[in-house]
Amino acid sequence: GVFVVFFSLTGMLLTTVATVSTQRRRAEGSAHRRSHRVQHGQCSYTFVLPEPEPCPPGQEAFGSSANTLQRDSPAEALQGNDWSVQRVQQLERVLENNTQWLLKLESYIQRNMKSEMVQIQQNVVQNQTATMLELGTNLLNQTAQQTRKLTDVEAQVLNQTSRIELQLLENSLSTNKLEKQLLLQTNEIHKLQNRNSVLETRVRAMESKHQSELEGIRGEREKLRRLVNRQSSTLEGLERSLHAANSNTSLLQRQQRQLLDSVQRLVHIVSSGKAPLQKDEQSFQDCWEIRLSGVNISGVYTIHVANWTEPKKVYCDMETSGGGWTLIQRRVNGSVNFQRNWKDYKQGFGDAAGEYWLGNEALHQLTSQASYALRVELLDWEGNQAYAQYERIQLGSEQQFYRWEAKGELGGTAGHQSGLVLQGTNFSTRDSDNDNCLCKCAQMLSGGEDQGREGRDGEGGKGEK
Repeated sequence: GVFVVFFSLTGMLLTTVATVSTQRRRAEGSAHRRSHRVQHGQCSYTFVLPEPEPCPPGQEAFGSSANTLQRDSPAEALQGNDWSVQRVQQLERVLENNTQWLLKLESYIQRNMKSEMVQIQQNVVQNQTATMLELGTNLLNQTAQQTRKLTDVEAQVLNQTSRIELQLLENSLSTNKLEKQLLLQTNEIHKLQNRNSVLETRVRAMESKHQSELEGIRGEREKLRRLVNRQSSTLEGLERSLHAANSNTSLLQRQQRQLLDSVQRLVHIVSSGKAPLQKDEQSFQDCWEIRLSGVNISGVYTIHVANWTEPKKVYCDMETSGGGWTLIQRRVNGSVNFQRNWKDYKQGFGDAAGEYWLGNEALHQLTSQASYALRVELLDWEGNQAYAQYERIQLGSEQQFYRWEAKGELGGTAGHQSGLVLQGTNFSTRDSDNDNCLCKCAQMLSGGEDQGREGRDGEGGKGEK
């Protein structure tokens, strides 16, 4: 048989061919060969083995089939046994031959493996040495680079350390300076606290003193209050006495004016040569008629109002704007209280020689009988005087709440002050508010809403105030 071994190690191919001759060489020339490949590490082994001899002729040679049993003849059985023995012997020889070749192959492999292993080890050592040298060179280069970097870092750290030391030194100096300043300020604070303690002591003493003084002032104030109350009572008594004296003075002034009027009338009668009986027999409805009778002196006169049972005393202005003005309201010094009720304003109140109100009913009767103009004169505390004049004035009845109707403003110097005469406004008092206004006009205008003078329209526009 033929036994061929191929094996390779580290790139080298070794081939060993052995040829074994047997007695059946010619018959084996055409036999098929089998190969086996074994891998061991970096080495690979290929074994080429011959095919065993074919078996003797099968059952067909003995004239039988697979499913047929036939008794063998003794001669045929003996011939089959000889063939088996020969075949076993042949296999033993092949096995012995293979064993020898395996031993030779093992010794050869051992011899070659030693040199190959030495070569491999040398190559490995060389490769590792080169690698180690390269690694050492790289490490040296990296070490040098790291050393340079560390040197730079060390220089930077030294610079930073120097700057930090300088800053620490500056901070230390600043801290010492601040400590000295803080010590000085602490001393100043202690001094201020001592002064504050002294001042607090003084303040407490002053507070105690002021408290006692306040107690004394409260006592004095209480005494003054009682004194003021007594003086107020005394002043009220004096005011009542003064009011009574003013009333007496007003009475005396009225009597004096009446006497003066009587003297003036007598002088006029004497100068005109008329009989006094004719003068007394005349009755006048307003001051305009008195002016037409020839009287030109301002004063208190008696008029007879239509539908009015008793005569009325009125003050006639015979000088302003041609004269003949009947004063429906006159206020001079505040001696008369104008905070009156509806009834007082209806009947009239006051004294014609001083302060008075003619009366709403009398005004209604006068303005219903003739046409009258209205003149409102104003005088402030500084002596400034202004007036407003209307062409026609009429006062409604009591059922109409004595409604004012003023038409045709003729002018004047009062400007917006003339708005005191309200167009189409009901008369109101403190006990009868008829103007439908939240402003309480009666209280604003001292009790009655209307103030002014009245005059009758006549020749030249003259009449009563």
